[in-house]
Amino acid sequence: MKKSILFLALCATVAFTSCSKDDDDNGCKSCTAADQKVEICDNGDGTYDLTVGGESAGTLDESDLEGMSPQQVVDATCEALNLFSDF
Repeated sequence: MKKSILFLALCATVAFTSCSKDDDDNGCKSCTAADQKVEICDNGDGTYDLTVGGESAGTLDESDLEGMSPQQVVDATCEALNLFSDF
């Protein structure tokens, strides 16, 4: 339940700001926010590994993305980090 609420909050923030992005050729999408790299990597089996600041934030499946692309998930996570770092 907490993951769903956090994920929805992250999704809501993606439309308001952006973060610096770089795309890797290894099936991963990433950006940097609040001096932390956020990365989501496609495992090729319908699951994605999400890493924030070098630590695993868990494995997501297609339903966890709720219709968003992996890049949109990374952007939303970076946006949330930017928002929280302003406090």
